[in-house]
Amino acid sequence: MSAYEIMPRVAYLIAVAMLGWYTSKKFKISSQDISKLLIYIFSPIVCFVLILNSPAQINYAMYSVVFYVVSCIAAFIALFVGRLLWKDNRANLFGAAGGQGNVGYFVLPLAIGLLGGSSEGAAAISIVVFAKVASSIYEFTAAYYITARGRYSIKHSLMMVIKMPTLHAALLALILKYFNFELPNVVKSSVDGFVGGYSTLGMMIIGMSLARFDKLVPDWKFVTSSILWKQLLYPVVIIAIFRTFNLNSSEYVVMVMLACNPLAANMAAVAANLDVHPEKAAFAIMVSTILAIITVPLTIAFAI
Repeated sequence: MSAYEIMPRVAYLIAVAMLGWYTSKKFKISSQDISKLLIYIFSPIVCFVLILNSPAQINYAMYSVVFYVVSCIAAFIALFVGRLLWKDNRANLFGAAGGQGNVGYFVLPLAIGLLGGSSEGAAAISIVVFAKVASSIYEFTAAYYITARGRYSIKHSLMMVIKMPTLHAALLALILKYFNFELPNVVKSSVDGFVGGYSTLGMMIIGMSLARFDKLVPDWKFVTSSILWKQLLYPVVIIAIFRTFNLNSSEYVVMVMLACNPLAANMAAVAANLDVHPEKAAFAIMVSTILAIITVPLTIAFAI
């Protein structure tokens, strides 16, 4: 994988984010309103559909469990580090962003393009699908809780997480998949629009968050710390762990991509919804995504 393979994907993501910036400036659309749509409507539907439509068997759900646990451990370690760096709720944002990266908008399309067309590749892509499920659940449980704690009490933050519909949708989908339930064809074709809209709105939130401020003053300490954590330290630790596993080449490439991808775009939606430094989250995500043109190919080349 080279920078030339990743560059078109990154360019598209940045263009969609800039479309969000223009839309917010032109029509005065609030990023908080769009974040509510993503969190309460699009995310649960997409998570539900991804699980049911996955070609993998229910035993692949173990990848979701592993990825979720790893993400939570990384997030709480990042929160501890963040509290050493900041005395305000930037520490919470740093912790939430430090758990995992942009699986749905970045890793999944790359994995399909790179590994599609073979049985080994299809199995590896199924791992990414279930990692994406774990990512969605993480973003609206652990990450949401850590971010909310920057403003609210433990009890209030937990109540907010319990009400997250993505968690309920994932549990229902896993139960239905266990019993081999399939969505009717007319429903499958209808919900495709939610999947596409989810990706588009998720990236537009970044630009919308930046557009809230007439004069953006970048927090370079937050940006640098977040990127060093997610695109340097995090991949080194994950790669060191998974080198000891008996993985085939496609599975190993997927694990490396899951480790070294940029900051999660949906953190912009979480930050906007809770009003916890959304402009800092959006700017860090933008810089991280641009740097992925260099960091992702280098990390994969180093790891393989």
